[in-house]
Amino acid sequence: MDWLPELHRPPRRSPQPGDLLVSSPALSDPRFRRTIVYLLQHDDEGSAGVVINRRFERSLAGLDLPAWVIDSAAVREGGPVSDDSLLALASTETAPSHLRRAVGPQVCVVDLDEITDEEQFQPLQLFVGYAGWSGGQLAGEISRDDWLVVSADPYDVLTTDPDRVWDRVLRRQKGNIRLWATLPESMSAN
Repeated sequence: MDWLPELHRPPRRSPQPGDLLVSSPALSDPRFRRTIVYLLQHDDEGSAGVVINRRFERSLAGLDLPAWVIDSAAVREGGPVSDDSLLALASTETAPSHLRRAVGPQVCVVDLDEITDEEQFQPLQLFVGYAGWSGGQLAGEISRDDWLVVSADPYDVLTTDPDRVWDRVLRRQKGNIRLWATLPESMSAN
């Protein structure tokens, strides 16, 4: 893929919680191919986020959560780290204030241990696992153009249709970067 460096890219910017990381078409790691990560943490200690555009295809039955959560929440494959962990994101406009910690504009992390049947709210997104980087690792990957840092729209994170997130996020970008949305999922299929 020698042509990718010639594709005009927006200037690099430092990520912050609430941003999106869009994987470059040149990123060969299959765990992150065509993924968009919502960044939850980025500091000197490291970075963490969740993949927002991959469905989780297994059942969550048997978890100690209220039935309304399991029945109504959209479930995503959050990333390759700690695939036995569960994290929840919701809208700051609907999640009860004592259950939430704001991350980015209109998006919060929800304390799943405190959710009850009496305080039902939507939208609620569950993420199995997460993506993580040690201190400085993400900055190195961004400098290699493995990731494009873009602003998030709350709908990107809270949508019930993760299959459309890749196209929607890329198509709203300026310049040639929008063309990434038209690339085939497998370059060998081209």
